[in-house]
Amino acid sequence: MPPKSKKKSTKKGKSNDNLDGIDLQPEDKIKYLESQTSALEIQLSQRSTTTADALAEAESLRLKLAKTKEKNKEEKETSMDVMKSMTRQYKSMKEDLLNKINERERTIASLRDEIVLLKSKHGEEITEKEGLLQQKDKEAETQKKETEELCKHFAHLLSVAKLKIVNYARGD
Repeated sequence: MPPKSKKKSTKKGKSNDNLDGIDLQPEDKIKYLESQTSALEIQLSQRSTTTADALAEAESLRLKLAKTKEKNKEEKETSMDVMKSMTRQYKSMKEDLLNKINERERTIASLRDEIVLLKSKHGEEITEKEGLLQQKDKEAETQKKETEELCKHFAHLLSVAKLKIVNYARGD
């Protein structure tokens, strides 16, 4: 630590050879001042080294900051390019999906129309077939009645023929 500067004494009888309250001879004073100078030079050298190191580190950090800023800029540009590409792909996919949805909706509408038409035709066919079945049932019923009447008539004829044969065989 450097000595505190003392004001020169203006009193008579006091010499300037007094440092920090110690009376010194001129040779001792020179040695003392040389040692102080040497200590200050060492301290200055250490501070110069520290300052040089700090300046070198500051320059290194500036370079590192510049590189980091450049890398950040490049990454932002890359991110923007990727984002633009993804946005373009998203819009394309969205358009494709909308086209597919519209196509499917048209297909569904067409199939629904076809279903309505087929149901209508099917209903008409069922009505027609039921009409035919009813007509066939009536014809079958009529034929059944005719057959039963014919059977009764034939049974009656057989019965009459049997009686005639029996009467003929008896000789009547």
